[in-house]
Amino acid sequence: MKIAVEGCMHGDLETVYKTLQHLENTQNTKIDLLLCCGDFQAVRNQNDLNSLAVPSKYLSMKTFWKYYSGLEVAPYPTIFIGGNHEASNYLWEL
Repeated sequence: MKIAVEGCMHGDLETVYKTLQHLENTQNTKIDLLLCCGDFQAVRNQNDLNSLAVPSKYLSMKTFWKYYSGLEVAPYPTIFIGGNHEASNYLWEL
């Protein structure tokens, strides 16, 4: 089993997934799981930005919402460990 580990993606799942797909294609390998360590930023909507613990200049939706809404499908099983920059209202619901 090959596990990719990413730190501090700050909600930009799209870029991380594209990078892993590029790695698979250029290195002739298969990634089975993505483990995200800290600062995942699961921001689903504008309201989640109100609970995001970051300086205001970093408040941004990024791309997590696309996967949450079903607009995009994650190409890898993805597990994350929250960090200090999270949309805590969403994580409390879970």
